[in-house]
Amino acid sequence: MFVSVLPACKKGSNNEPSAAGVPVTISTPGDEAGYLYIDGKYTGVMAPGSIQLAAGNHTLGVALKNSEVYLKKAIIATARTTVSFTAADKPAPKTWKALWIGLYETRGNSGTGDCSTHFSTADLDAGYQFFTWSLQEHFEKYAYGTMKWEAERRDITVPVTLTKGSIGYTVEPASIAALVPQIQPGVYDCVFVFWREKEGACSFQSNYFGLAWTNPMAESMKTGYVTIKFNPGNDITATINQYKTNDPGVWVHEWLHTVGENYYQNQGLHLPEKAGGLAVHAAEMYGYSSPWMQWYRDFISGRVPNASGQPAYLGIGPEGLLGCTVREMASGNCR
Repeated sequence: MFVSVLPACKKGSNNEPSAAGVPVTISTPGDEAGYLYIDGKYTGVMAPGSIQLAAGNHTLGVALKNSEVYLKKAIIATARTTVSFTAADKPAPKTWKALWIGLYETRGNSGTGDCSTHFSTADLDAGYQFFTWSLQEHFEKYAYGTMKWEAERRDITVPVTLTKGSIGYTVEPASIAALVPQIQPGVYDCVFVFWREKEGACSFQSNYFGLAWTNPMAESMKTGYVTIKFNPGNDITATINQYKTNDPGVWVHEWLHTVGENYYQNQGLHLPEKAGGLAVHAAEMYGYSSPWMQWYRDFISGRVPNASGQPAYLGIGPEGLLGCTVREMASGNCR
């Protein structure tokens, strides 16, 4: 595929395709600026405007910058062509299913001996609202509407025992699966577990905020799995609002680990190189800075500039997100 900005036609031009390719002029609804994708790959070119394509079949996509909507058309490039995107060109989003689990009591052996931390129903309500807010503001918007998340909530009222290992205290997938038998391959795309890190003298501090299992197809449940170890301080609502303002990316960061380390690479997509063994932790290597929200957006939308070679841009991209979800892959229903 060859893509370039097409220079303005000179007076007297015969309007025939040049040797470089077929001229294609692209318009968008209301001339809104959008990021142009050809055959699933970001081009670095903005629409509306003109490009040149190799003759043949192509899928054109445009991710509208302000509307945060992805539009796509299939075309056959044979001669000078005009492509006019409309709202009707929005593909149906893929439905992703999340199971959010709040723990009322988390038990373990801390530095002060056996103890428990607790969340109230109101605390769990606040945590769940934080999660669903991020689904709307980050997951779906960064995907330009190509994914729609359905969230189900199940709180666990019995004590859940922590496992202590080399990275500290964790809520293991097997512990949750034993208490929630509905978690089976093909049911959910990701399970998110929310539990309390500290309460009074009882502390399960570890060197992480969120933790994700990075290869869902290798897990017995064949589902993405994330735990968020939350310290609410004296006021969970105030603490959550502080995160929303200053560092809101914990949910999208951990979910990206579940699909951005092995899952999409195994489908042949080109994602960023790994830093310290993890692609999601490579933000600084690619020139991004804290709090990393632009990194997450570009990672999801396939627009991470690749200074080291081809392809020119890395990441998942809208067409990748319109492909198989984790649960479809787990159940053998990819289409």
